[in-house]
Amino acid sequence: MTSLEPDPRRTPTTCCVFLTGGTGFVGGTILSCLFKAHPSVRVKALVREERDAKELQSVYSNLTPIIGELSSLSLLISTAAEADFVIHAGGENVPAVSAMIDGLASRTTAGSPMPRLISLTGPRSLIDLSNPITGNLRASSRPWSDITDAHTILNVPKDRIHAGADQAILAHSTAKGVGTMLVSPGQLWGRGKGHLKKESNAAFYYAAVKSRGRAFVIGEGTATWSWTSIGDLGDAVVFLMEQALKNGSERRGQVGVNQDGYYFVRTGDLSMMERAKAVSERLGLGEVESVSVDAAREIHPFGPIMWGCGERTRSDKLLELGWMPKETDWKALMEEGEGERA
Repeated sequence: MTSLEPDPRRTPTTCCVFLTGGTGFVGGTILSCLFKAHPSVRVKALVREERDAKELQSVYSNLTPIIGELSSLSLLISTAAEADFVIHAGGENVPAVSAMIDGLASRTTAGSPMPRLISLTGPRSLIDLSNPITGNLRASSRPWSDITDAHTILNVPKDRIHAGADQAILAHSTAKGVGTMLVSPGQLWGRGKGHLKKESNAAFYYAAVKSRGRAFVIGEGTATWSWTSIGDLGDAVVFLMEQALKNGSERRGQVGVNQDGYYFVRTGDLSMMERAKAVSERLGLGEVESVSVDAAREIHPFGPIMWGCGERTRSDKLLELGWMPKETDWKALMEEGEGERA
């Protein structure tokens, strides 16, 4: 049995990384950032289609495609068992992540769980939908810290978005003795860095404004989300993996896992009104319109949540470890590559 105890010879360059979601907006960017930082890293990437596998191999010579799906649990177990580190960017899927944890568990030894898996999640678990959606920043609202609020974040009601999955994944990790880190970015800005998918759902609001001929907010539009660039998210994931693979003496701080393993990725805060005004100005549409929750729901079923809610976060853990965002101009990211996103 191979141990996953800290090894000074184990670096991202000498490791085998198993990645899911590599054809997507987030996973593709992480893949690009990983190879940019460590050109010699060996990556096994779960890919559904042969044509996508060939596309990725044409760009990344050290990539080995694993043809399959997230429902191929035995394949996930066996591939994770051969990997030194796993990054899951394939969307919320508890059975799939649990299977990869099982694979990693086959190579663990006794003692404290070593950080060996990153799973992407999101901060919508912070939204309390028992409160009415108004589109306005609540007077009682305050930023969430992934250090001082860590216990609360991981113990919100399980019926909230992401919460049940986050809690199930960490419980399984703890039971199996595997160290998992949940990485939670806010709104993502900018053009994807991956080879295949370049745009995210951020393009939808922009398209809705163009279709209506007017930018809009719910209520006063003061609801505020934290944001980061897609490139900074990719770099943050690679940075956290690098920290996880270092010996304790080489790290700036402790890499927390499981119940101490929730990490926000945040660059700044942005209200819905600021976004709407920027789009309106770019398109020359004039004054921003205030719409009702019902009207927003008619535009998109999730419109009230996307445009009427907001939570501010603070990436205190990553900052403590030494990570800093590089792309700080959200307006430039909105238009990057002639993009239409907001």
